[in-house]
Amino acid sequence: MTRGGQAGRARERQVANRLRSDDWVCVKGTTFGVCDLVALRAGSTPRLIEVKSTAGGPYERFGPVERASLMAEARRAGAEAWLAWYPPRGQLRWIPSWEWPGVVELGRAA
Repeated sequence: MTRGGQAGRARERQVANRLRSDDWVCVKGTTFGVCDLVALRAGSTPRLIEVKSTAGGPYERFGPVERASLMAEARRAGAEAWLAWYPPRGQLRWIPSWEWPGVVELGRAA
């Protein structure tokens, strides 16, 4: 396992633990899915969450096509798409899909 992979999984665990402390049920997405975590809580809209811990900004390795794919899957599931960006030595920042820039949908930039 690469150092980056270990760090990414550690951040996923931190985000999952934060969600659990706020009464969310949080499960790890599969290798074949479009998100890292799925979060559910009674009375709240389900969330499909991508976790990034990149130093170059929240979208450094989460491009427009990946963002659009996650949004489409969330719509299909009746969920919201979220990005949990946890920069190195920084604080967790929650970014909902309605704030994401440059999402590609149906072959064109939004």
